[in-house]
Amino acid sequence: MKSLINNKHYFLLLTFFVILSSTLFAENEFKRLGKSGFSFLKISPSARAAGMGDAFTAVANDVTAIFFNPAGLTNVKNIDFSFNHTNWIVNSKLLSGVVAFPLGTKGVLGLSVIRFAAEEFEETTIFEPEGTGKFIQAGDIAIAGAYAIKLTDRLSFGVKGQYIEEFIDDDKAQGFAFDFSTYYLSGYRDLSIAMVMKNFGPDAKFLTKKFKLPLYFNINTAMSVFGQQGGPIQLLVSAESAFATDYRDRYHIGSELWVADMLAVRGGYKFFYDTEDWTVGAGMKIKLGHRNVIINVAYSNFDEYFEPPLRVSIGGSL
Repeated sequence: MKSLINNKHYFLLLTFFVILSSTLFAENEFKRLGKSGFSFLKISPSARAAGMGDAFTAVANDVTAIFFNPAGLTNVKNIDFSFNHTNWIVNSKLLSGVVAFPLGTKGVLGLSVIRFAAEEFEETTIFEPEGTGKFIQAGDIAIAGAYAIKLTDRLSFGVKGQYIEEFIDDDKAQGFAFDFSTYYLSGYRDLSIAMVMKNFGPDAKFLTKKFKLPLYFNINTAMSVFGQQGGPIQLLVSAESAFATDYRDRYHIGSELWVADMLAVRGGYKFFYDTEDWTVGAGMKIKLGHRNVIINVAYSNFDEYFEPPLRVSIGGSL
């Protein structure tokens, strides 16, 4: 009876967020370009998630859940960490790191940092169009803290707050954003359902211009269609919808095949993106005593105008 009530409350909450998202993200068949800033927040920092086409919100069972679904941090049982490197387009790079600390029955605390670095360029002026000899730095940084707690044995809730900064030379734009998310185990096999509202916060300002944050609302479901986590073989599939304020609706599908809980092969597809489409990835879990070291790589196919980004993630437990 208690489980039925908990399920009813969760689905009422899900219905509320779906209705809210339909209001916030109306006219999703149109591209709403140029309506937000801090675009680096849209880049996937995790090689594992990227290899699955970013269909990761309901998977969220490692420390990188802080980037996709903070509620998923309740799956972290040890002090886990991950360092991630992405070679992005036009010689830019995205670096990130995260660590999570279980607090027993009080939940899990996560801390993360993201640094986006664009390639330096030489300053030009009207009087010196060939360059002044001064090189300009541009980039972004996001520093976040997250907290996740289990409300029941099946339902988790997470919240993340982060400070965001974007700079070009000495000029800066600063802002604050919050993520609110849930992670729900249905009770049927390992079927999970998750939803997250990302980058919710007030408008930011650069010089005299105000701009909005890249608000997203994601709903995702994932399940092992064969085997189970930690077994000799496991095939996980995931499907996700992503609604944004600065673009049309997008969809992600992905899969992950684990063999002997040591080697992983991943694939995914991202619909309605201008540059990205299919993705592939691989992972290796190395056991060192009672601890694991996990290495993941991912490749995302881009159109002909950009070099495809490569991602590498290294993580483990302390």
